[in-house]
Amino acid sequence: MKRKGIITSLLVMTMTGALLAGCGGKTSNSGKTEEKESTEKTESAEPEKTDIKLGITAGFTDFTDYIPDMMKEWGYNVEIVTLDDPVVADNALVEGSIDASYHQHLPYLEAYNKSNGTNLHACEPYIMSSMDSIVSLKYSSVDEVPDGATIAVANDDSNLSVNLEDLQELGWIKLKDIPEDSYYTLFDIEENKKNLNFLEVDMSSRAAALQDEADLAMIFYTNTGAAKYGYHLLKIFDENIAYPQVVAVRDEDKDSQWVKDLMKAFTSDEQVERINEKNQPDVCWKILFE
Repeated sequence: MKRKGIITSLLVMTMTGALLAGCGGKTSNSGKTEEKESTEKTESAEPEKTDIKLGITAGFTDFTDYIPDMMKEWGYNVEIVTLDDPVVADNALVEGSIDASYHQHLPYLEAYNKSNGTNLHACEPYIMSSMDSIVSLKYSSVDEVPDGATIAVANDDSNLSVNLEDLQELGWIKLKDIPEDSYYTLFDIEENKKNLNFLEVDMSSRAAALQDEADLAMIFYTNTGAAKYGYHLLKIFDENIAYPQVVAVRDEDKDSQWVKDLMKAFTSDEQVERINEKNQPDVCWKILFE
């Protein structure tokens, strides 16, 4: 769906305090207290499942590596399984070789479900929101970017759509009107005001494309990536919460006690500390569950 619609719905939920905790209760101040009371009462109970395989991609290691030790104290054996890419991780969850996953934002999961006829469930509350950005090795500000520059964008539906919407917000392109529940594609560019050349690549390869083919790249910004690739941050789109990172489980598991306890670990103080560590020197993740 278009990001505008997602932003609106998320902001409405935020304003009304109606985001759900775990896969159940509210995330308002009172709801958060209720969730804590609930988990405290059930920690000593015998949950129906104690062996959990949590699938991630490599970029989420630092946000999950504490979870096995934390949940071990609650009687769980959690194994972190690092998978090659988001599609492999989602396929593994559908097939049952992992029990939960943490590697994707909500629109990506929705697009996967739509394309594959699956019903993977996004647990609430959502954990954090990544922020789209423009980076470059050649230029240090958007004002330096010449007409005719080559820009790397994602080749999957949901990420390409947000890339194009942000370029429109910047004033570099103009997009056609499309149905509310659809994604923008390159064919929806009505005006290419900077005569940009678009290079569609796998979402994880956009920054690497700066080494040879691309002058610019649209990426979800991280300080780790900036240190690795040495790119300049030209613009970060920090005003949206349209692409929240979610924990996914199979629909039949969403109300299980182990899922509730997994979400308790994901929304712990330890998670807050991990996110804040990654927000230095530039804030690139918004915490959504506090």
